[in-house]
Amino acid sequence: MFKNKVKRLLHEGKVAIGAWVTINSTDVIEALSRVGLDWLLFDMEHGSLEVSDIQRLLPATNGTDTVPLVRIPWNDFVIIKRVLDIGAYGIMVPWVNTRENVEAVVKAVMYPPQGIRGFGPRRAVYYGLEPSNEYFKSASDEILVVVQIETEDAINNIDEILSVKGVDVAFIGPYDLSANLGIFGDFEHPKFKSAIDKVLNSCKRKGVAPGMAALSVDDAMNALKMGFRFVSIGYDIFDLTRAYRLNIEKVRRYLSFLT
Repeated sequence: MFKNKVKRLLHEGKVAIGAWVTINSTDVIEALSRVGLDWLLFDMEHGSLEVSDIQRLLPATNGTDTVPLVRIPWNDFVIIKRVLDIGAYGIMVPWVNTRENVEAVVKAVMYPPQGIRGFGPRRAVYYGLEPSNEYFKSASDEILVVVQIETEDAINNIDEILSVKGVDVAFIGPYDLSANLGIFGDFEHPKFKSAIDKVLNSCKRKGVAPGMAALSVDDAMNALKMGFRFVSIGYDIFDLTRAYRLNIEKVRRYLSFLT
């Protein structure tokens, strides 16, 4: 049975660095999984990826130390079951606002008697080539559970949310959180900073790793400085367009100098 490197790092108090995946290309996944990232997060919420796409892409991470995770589009036990059956090592669930919400996530991840996940791990056991009973015994301990904290309700309920056994990461998307606080994009606003502090303090009390979505290296370093330990450093399509835009600007400046 697989051992989840990211879960181990976080439980040891260390940092796990990753990136978002939305480009439906095995070439992209194969390349990104070999640059030294701890995890890749396949995005079904805002990306166009479906379960069948992810099943085709996941093998591109084989033979690497990069752990494949999936952000599902909603807190739906059917979707959770399907992405785990095809071999995801963990899930991220959006819009978790209450203790009941997170209890539903944990139950969907775990097999009975702790949970309600139906048994049928297709690619997760390489279609029967690996022992299904071993997967059954270890899956609940190895699968990473990440819940998104992105509303004022979630901030107010943060201690109750993180009290649920089985939650590994409380993850903040700064744009969603600031929007729901009524201060979109104002990350220096006292209301936003107070919310961040509440999450960080609750994570410390409850033994849960704090996570942050960062779309640049500078944002990631700032998140790490604040104490976040599950941090993204980029987003595939944004990084691609940003790199080309910067290169184009550099070449055009050079052309203007020549003329």
